[in-house]
Amino acid sequence: MIIGLTGGIAAGKSTVSKHLASRPGLQFFDADALVHRLLAEDPKVASLIGKQFGPGYLRPDGAPDRTALRGLVFGDPEARRRLEAILHPKVRSEWLALRDECLETQKPFLADIPLLYETGAEAFFDTIIVVACSPVTQMERIGKRGVAPETANHMLASQLPLGQKVGRADVVIWNDGSLATLERQIELAANQLFPA
Repeated sequence: MIIGLTGGIAAGKSTVSKHLASRPGLQFFDADALVHRLLAEDPKVASLIGKQFGPGYLRPDGAPDRTALRGLVFGDPEARRRLEAILHPKVRSEWLALRDECLETQKPFLADIPLLYETGAEAFFDTIIVVACSPVTQMERIGKRGVAPETANHMLASQLPLGQKVGRADVVIWNDGSLATLERQIELAANQLFPA
């Protein structure tokens, strides 16, 4: 089973991802974790970011300044596309290699990719899980992270609307309630997708 996991910002995807990734025998890929690693550790990525955006977007140690980049790309769609052109091919290359390896070895594969639909990746998966919640809940959770409403709106605008993701999903996990309710939905989904 080759499964893609996506959802909206602050919908609870990370919680779902952690629960599912703990299944025995499952190969797991986390796109956000790889992006963080690329920004922190890959000198080629740092060099490309410096060339693309200027030295003001690099820290004194030469690594990309994630805070400065976040402020730029969520307010400037063209800048976001330029950053994605640096990062997305590296991310896709890694999860595709893992997916192909799992197809050969008949091992279940789960890829947590926030921009799964936006990057046209859905055709590579047997099943896609979308983690969703109401817009009100989403904005409340983003606000609790200390994100200003204007920035939150830019962040949401950078992704396909959650309703469209839900409409294209094979499995929807709705996260507007308690943690116990979310965990029960995760258990039901896991039992369906990874039967013992």
